[in-house]
Amino acid sequence: MPHNANSMPGLWATRDFDAVMPPVAVLVVDDDAVMADALAAAFLAYGCRALVAAGGSAAFAIPETWVPHVVILDIEMPDCDGFSVAKAMRRSIRFATVPIIAHSSLAEAEVVERGIEVEIDAFYRKGLPLHGLLQMIEYLAPVRYL
Repeated sequence: MPHNANSMPGLWATRDFDAVMPPVAVLVVDDDAVMADALAAAFLAYGCRALVAAGGSAAFAIPETWVPHVVILDIEMPDCDGFSVAKAMRRSIRFATVPIIAHSSLAEAEVVERGIEVEIDAFYRKGLPLHGLLQMIEYLAPVRYL
């Protein structure tokens, strides 16, 4: 179901997003293994491909052949925070245009300014119902069928 960007809470980006061929590939970057694995399992059940990177530096160690359509990025990680990861992603050819969703237990107001500064596209708070995150993924990586 299409969503109007103006009516989607947490959407910061004003750019257009490219349609993708299914299944949608989601990279989950989170140092909390339980959270990351639970998200990946939910995405798989929803019909996505999912890969977990256990922290910021691990996101850049995934195989070069695996390019995600969307990145779900934790903000509070010990090795490097999500803002640093997003900034590095935007500087890399591989991740430069990939939509990034900040996924954090912090309130949106606490991360929006820095998030927009490093070109994070959206925010979804940890602990909220998963269907909202799935709707956001559908908006940021709209599926194109032949």
